[in-house]
Amino acid sequence: MRRNFGILLLLWSAMFLDLAVSAQTVATDVAVTYQINAQHTGFITTPSLSPPLKVKWSVDLGATASYALIAEGKVFVLAGPDSNGKVNLYALDAQSGNALWGPIDIPQGAYWWAAAAYDNGKVFVVPNTVSGLTNGVMYAFDANDGHTIWTSILPGQYFFTAPPTARNGIVYTSGAGTGGTIYAVRETDGVLLWNGSVMNGDNSSPVVTAAGVYVSYVCPQTYKFAPTTGKLIWHYSGPCEGGGGATPVFSNSRLYVRDWSSSSGHNGDILNSTTGAIVGNFDSDFAPAVSGGTVIYVKTSGLKAVNIKTGNTVWAAVPANGDTYSTPPIVVNGTVYVGSASGNLLGYKSTTGKSVVSINMGYPISAPETGSVGSPESGLSAGQGVLVVPAGTHVIALVH
Repeated sequence: MRRNFGILLLLWSAMFLDLAVSAQTVATDVAVTYQINAQHTGFITTPSLSPPLKVKWSVDLGATASYALIAEGKVFVLAGPDSNGKVNLYALDAQSGNALWGPIDIPQGAYWWAAAAYDNGKVFVVPNTVSGLTNGVMYAFDANDGHTIWTSILPGQYFFTAPPTARNGIVYTSGAGTGGTIYAVRETDGVLLWNGSVMNGDNSSPVVTAAGVYVSYVCPQTYKFAPTTGKLIWHYSGPCEGGGGATPVFSNSRLYVRDWSSSSGHNGDILNSTTGAIVGNFDSDFAPAVSGGTVIYVKTSGLKAVNIKTGNTVWAAVPANGDTYSTPPIVVNGTVYVGSASGNLLGYKSTTGKSVVSINMGYPISAPETGSVGSPESGLSAGQGVLVVPAGTHVIALVH
């Protein structure tokens, strides 16, 4: 009897472990913010999404489309401004492209820009400005049906161009206007947990890890804050300060930050994430992607894969026929994807650079990272077996 009970206990334990591992796999196979994850590495492993790819569906939202959030079998996307000057939030079925809910009007002021993040069954949206307010606003929507859960005021600033990042029950973003401020908002009820002063709050979607929240602005002005308390851990100060910034990327205890005014002869610095000290430099017009021991840098004129340890270029590529790269790269199941201004989705094998995908979407693909107002923040995304390309007003999903 005891032996049978022991066998049953072992079987139950194994089943529980399998369920736990399965749940963990499902939880990580999502795109939750700009450049897929809270570290903005642009990296994801998702079932079956390997070349060759084919278009599964295409939806015209009638306004410029944002990067996609992918979770719960849904594709969440913003589009705007529409013919009525509105930015709208949609939830599309990831397999068919059919609208599950939306459009939901996101209140706007004089400028049209917005970005979103997903966590714990909620979609969090930050617009650029809101008419009649001198503060910023963050919205939380139920991912299941789109109803508004809460609205939170982001005090002290009036210009917002930093895509939010949500992790471990807290949503982070930053704003500008009078200096700059980074904000931490509780996911459950919209309560502002803490804020911190920065120079000057533009464009930088926060990197969030268990050890820190990282943001980076012009010159560069780069910061690490404690995630739950907002305590400043370190501040790397470049030779100046001003408006603007760029989303950092975190991997292997390194923080990749970009800035036009870098005095090192490069437009990017690599910082030690523990100390904030410079440990290297790079050049990239877009947020780099990181896959294992390789980092992918993209300029409009060329792409290169660099070994992180040695700094040596592993392989390089250039767009064909006078085309230009126009998005940050993402790495999906061992393939590097990047969009082009002529509307091509291009894919390269991450280990060799061999071209394995070249599909014209029929519309230009544009994803500037300057935080420029006029349309929602854009970029490629992937998760739950689909790769999503925003091409102008179209949202296009590809599958194997």
